[in-house]
Amino acid sequence: MNTPTDQPKWLRDVLQLLPIRAQFVLTGNIRDKVLLGSPDRLISLQSALWQVLEPLGFAGLLVWDAVDGLQAFPKDSQTVQKLSKIAELDLSSAQRMGCSSLSEIVRKVNAPTQTDTMPVALIIDYASRLRDEGHSPENVRELFVAAEKAALEARPQPRKTAQGAAVQPLFNPVFWLANRSNDLPYWLTVDNERIRSIPIPLPDGDARQRTAAALWRSVKKNDTPLDDFSKTLSGLTHNLSLGALQDIVSLANKQEISASDIGQAVQSFRVGDLTLQSPWRGTQLRERIVLAETGTVVNGKVTGRIADKVMGQSKAVTKVLDILKRTSIGLTGAQAPSSASRPRGVLFFVGPTGVGKTEMAKTIAQVVFGDPSAYLRFDMSEFSAEHSGDRLIGAPPGYVGFDQGGELTNALRERPFRVILFDEIEKAHYRILDKFLQVLEDGRLTDGRGETVYFSEALLVFTSNLGISRKTKDGITEILVTPETSPKEFEQKLMKGIHDHFTLELQRPELLNRIGENVVIFHYIEPEVGKLILNAMIENVRARIQSEQEIDIEIDSKVHDKLVDLCVGQQLLNGGRGIGGKLEAVFVNPLARLIFGLKSSGKIRNLKLTDLEETPDGYVLTASQA
Repeated sequence: MNTPTDQPKWLRDVLQLLPIRAQFVLTGNIRDKVLLGSPDRLISLQSALWQVLEPLGFAGLLVWDAVDGLQAFPKDSQTVQKLSKIAELDLSSAQRMGCSSLSEIVRKVNAPTQTDTMPVALIIDYASRLRDEGHSPENVRELFVAAEKAALEARPQPRKTAQGAAVQPLFNPVFWLANRSNDLPYWLTVDNERIRSIPIPLPDGDARQRTAAALWRSVKKNDTPLDDFSKTLSGLTHNLSLGALQDIVSLANKQEISASDIGQAVQSFRVGDLTLQSPWRGTQLRERIVLAETGTVVNGKVTGRIADKVMGQSKAVTKVLDILKRTSIGLTGAQAPSSASRPRGVLFFVGPTGVGKTEMAKTIAQVVFGDPSAYLRFDMSEFSAEHSGDRLIGAPPGYVGFDQGGELTNALRERPFRVILFDEIEKAHYRILDKFLQVLEDGRLTDGRGETVYFSEALLVFTSNLGISRKTKDGITEILVTPETSPKEFEQKLMKGIHDHFTLELQRPELLNRIGENVVIFHYIEPEVGKLILNAMIENVRARIQSEQEIDIEIDSKVHDKLVDLCVGQQLLNGGRGIGGKLEAVFVNPLARLIFGLKSSGKIRNLKLTDLEETPDGYVLTASQA
């Protein structure tokens, strides 16, 4: 048998308090396995209680729940006979009974008469559900009051072990198993010194390591030493139950995962992907990263590079590719003792509007997962109010809609392999930002339903315009950097803006520390890059007209030069988004008006745009039909 120091603390507390406490409310991790025995083995909480009570002379356990009723434990004939006498029922099979009848059983066990002092314990399971629908409130209240009275009337009873040795007087205890302490009436424990509430926490590192060692016997060894396996499994399963470790090893065995690769089974268990087909593993990700960096030649033209989609940001592209390479070989956070539960990667994009930050996030989703739909965006300007954080993780228990979960947690539960973009993070309420501390450190969030989701297979991207401008005391927006600002000064001012926002304004330097060196700076678009973006947009317009209207468009150099002047020369502060908005106003709208008018007079095959003029009514295109 385990020594007292090997037993879980909550179980040691129960044993120490049996001489002075009549009832115990066990809360928290009550559905987990308990590590007991010699050698260590995983058993149920019910079995663990019996294992420590039997040597103290207890005859058995009575176990009740609202579904099965009253049963004897263990189920050997001698124990069943003894407990049947106590309950005055035939417990050779489960006996259905409601709360009124249970009240009498509580009294018989907890405060027995002088003629009936058999040492026995009662477990009331699923106590959290007693006040749910299905039980008469009067009967439930009667049960709680009867339990309170029985605890006050109870007296410790002298007893002997099975070998006849005297044991100090102990109570016949009643154990309430509840998910949370507030699931039972507060007065049951607060106003009664005979009733003790004991929380059962998730297992600590030592318990997980001992459990891993116990599970070692059933694992495919693959020459992995026991110590390495137990330390690895223990380190990767922080905040998981011992039952979860058992399931992880079972999953590994079914998928023929060896001890050296147990981390794969842990990750798959966390995110619910039992197929183990993670896009972060294998050669496909490496191939896509290489393609994103070098491109591929199609019809003599290089395509597929990130630099072709996010133009003019070579330094940012290089840093993103470096982070993706680091992530693909599992080195993200490798300097930390335990980082497996953290997100696969964290990126903080900062820079002016319209320079490619959002496009970069979309491109990363395509590179990593080969699927642009793996990209999920949250506009953080919608979360400027403190209560709006409920949209992310769900309303707290007791509030309307708490059982529906949150937009973020539900989406991640449905699809754990994602790139998640939190756009314009500085606009979110600072209380909402606090939620990201847990995500960045532990890689998990618990929603309003109490369900935990894991970010260990997701890549997080934050974007921000910090350092570009600031509000003066008079409420005037002051531009801090312009396209003419030198690159060194530009980066220094943006980094200062980030630092001041998180440390001075929000007083959340710990959030910035968790982002670390993963800040990627995007610069203003240069004129030559602006022309490339404009040309790409014009080609998109021409292709759309050819596809939708079967009209070929030719643009005279005079028109093109005017578009460059209007859309690039005057829009660099607003980036590619500004170029696109201006192009729509001065080119797309006049072109639509022109084609609409010409098509009413007959079929059009080809159009050559010869002039673009500004009139009091807007811009007008002149064209000739070829």
